[in-house]
Amino acid sequence: MTTTLPPVAKSFFTLCKKCDADRYHTVLAHTSSTAAKMKCEVCGSTKKYTLPKTQSRVGGVVKTISAKTAAARESARRSTHQSEYEHLVNKNEAAKAVSYSIKGNFEANQKLQHPKFGIGFIRAVQSDKIEVVFADEVKSLIHNRP
Repeated sequence: MTTTLPPVAKSFFTLCKKCDADRYHTVLAHTSSTAAKMKCEVCGSTKKYTLPKTQSRVGGVVKTISAKTAAARESARRSTHQSEYEHLVNKNEAAKAVSYSIKGNFEANQKLQHPKFGIGFIRAVQSDKIEVVFADEVKSLIHNRP
């Protein structure tokens, strides 16, 4: 699902109400942070496109939230995770980082050097997966494979 508007002057595939079919539309302008004015490339009609609302499941009930709310939640999650990462960096500054390999066997609270994601800290360990806190996000990685 798209959480950002397509760029202006680009084609975007969506339903045309006049044609009653999915067609390519050219983005004419962004009217707000969640809406754009589009023109159908087949019939030439213009329409307003708004970002779809995302759904979250809370206690078995589906709640619809706007794209702005979803972005705010993502921002809050990242700031919480970044403070955890900074705490782990300060705590394990002197520890030597172990290079990540899918064949390696890792333990909790180890400092990890990943070739793509950089320095991370192992938060949880399962028999075949590890949860690693990196500077950008928390990732689940596979380990202990022959």
